[in-house]
Amino acid sequence: MADREQAPASTRRDRIRALVPWAGAALLVGLFAATTNWPKMWAAMQQAQLLPFVLALSAISAVVWVYDSLCLLWLVRRTLGDQGQTGADRLRELLPLKAASYLINMLNYHAAALGMAFLLARRKQVPFLQAAGALALLSMMDILTVTAMSMVGVWLAPEFFGPHPELQVFLKVVAVIVFTGALASVLVLQSDIDVAMLRKLRAWAPLRPLAALKPLRMLEGVALRAGLLGLYTFSVWWLVQFFGMVPDFGRLCVAMPIVTVVGTLPISVSGVGSTQVLMRSFYAPFVQDGRDPAAVVDAFSTLYIFCGAIVRLVIAAPFFRAIAAELKQRPNA
Repeated sequence: MADREQAPASTRRDRIRALVPWAGAALLVGLFAATTNWPKMWAAMQQAQLLPFVLALSAISAVVWVYDSLCLLWLVRRTLGDQGQTGADRLRELLPLKAASYLINMLNYHAAALGMAFLLARRKQVPFLQAAGALALLSMMDILTVTAMSMVGVWLAPEFFGPHPELQVFLKVVAVIVFTGALASVLVLQSDIDVAMLRKLRAWAPLRPLAALKPLRMLEGVALRAGLLGLYTFSVWWLVQFFGMVPDFGRLCVAMPIVTVVGTLPISVSGVGSTQVLMRSFYAPFVQDGRDPAAVVDAFSTLYIFCGAIVRLVIAAPFFRAIAAELKQRPNA
């Protein structure tokens, strides 16, 4: 009887959890729409160099896809390379997987990561939790990367926080905690300390990838992910110029990590609304020609998000059928 009562409760929780991104998106889009000056935004779109913008966005998206797949290849080889089968540690195998994940990523970043972990586990014939742990390790390196880049941005553009120097102090404290925690976890798991708890942690499937990755390899991975975030930052620096904005790279180094993290939170779909509201504040100083900054930034953010989604769909389309068929296959032993 208890099991019957627990099952509907679990189902309700799952439904509520699935609805959160859509409810958040509706709320944020409503807020964005209610505070947008539509005539001025439309005028800013008409004044933009739209064809060069779309071509540049398409080129950058293709480069990001290949680079992100190379990061995934590095991860698989460093954490799962000596286990299971070798079919999943080739770039031509990972490019379609990364492309297909873009479709799920539009709805939820973490769901896309779990989907990739499922297929990696099947292809490599390793435990699913171990593959999921490897991709969680990639997320950990992303956190380290955005934290490090925020510190670079604070150094390059200390005026970003304006009259709120306490935010600089807060960010620096968070950076110290993040880096100290990451370094301590790696050193402790890979140490020679032989106690029962550490033995269990090292053997636990989700932590095996972290326990196997040496500190220098971790820094290597952070450097790779920094290159990816650098690509995103460069893309925004380049693309806003097609809307007549004058970007400041130091300010972008602070803004991009924040926008990236907010875009991955499960409170909206593809960052619609949430990242757009942030961009209004962060990118407003780039509008220096007397136009309404909010309208120009809104024009950019709207086209950046929706054109970017279309480009990713085009990249994913040739591979999605094969990946979907693979997902439907019965798991092997």
